Amino acid sequence: MSNLIQGYQVAIPFELSGSNGTFLFSGSYVELNSATSSTDFFIIKNNGNQVFKVNKEGVVEHKMLNSTPTVVTGGIFYSGSDDWYLYYNR
Repeated sequence: MSNLIQGYQVAIPFELSGSNGTFLFSGSYVELNSATSSTDFFIIKNNGNQVFKVNKEGVVEHKMLNSTPTVVTGGIFYSGSDDWYLYYNR
């Protein structure tokens, strides 16, 4: 089995490594390994805006949203009014 990643076809499992760390995808899990402790570990962005991060100390940071997202059962978000919301279905 193979996947298309940024225009390159690679076999699974695969590993990318360099001076800044490694990225391993085995098909059953993903492992990120930072080679430096001076940077944030994992960041997710939407249209260039950071929405989720795991910092270098392992703390998860949800970024504040200024508008309420679409309700999804099991969803959680942090609002611009400094409130947390957890969606669930009774």
